[in-house]
Amino acid sequence: MDDWWSEIDEAVRLCLERNGAMAPAEIAQQLGLSEGAVSSVLSLLAQEGKLRIARVELFDRPPGA
Repeated sequence: MDDWWSEIDEAVRLCLERNGAMAPAEIAQQLGLSEGAVSSVLSLLAQEGKLRIARVELFDRPPGA
């Protein structure tokens, strides 16, 4: 595994250990990365069995939308 990947992997894991469950946008803000980059990292970590992505939900929609 490349050093940069190990560093990002560890940073994400530490962020989650410190803060508990977080949205990708929150992790991105904490780590100074884009939300897209964090979403990609989370997806790969989930595929490797290192974390579980547990929740996806829709935004509340205004009536009649």
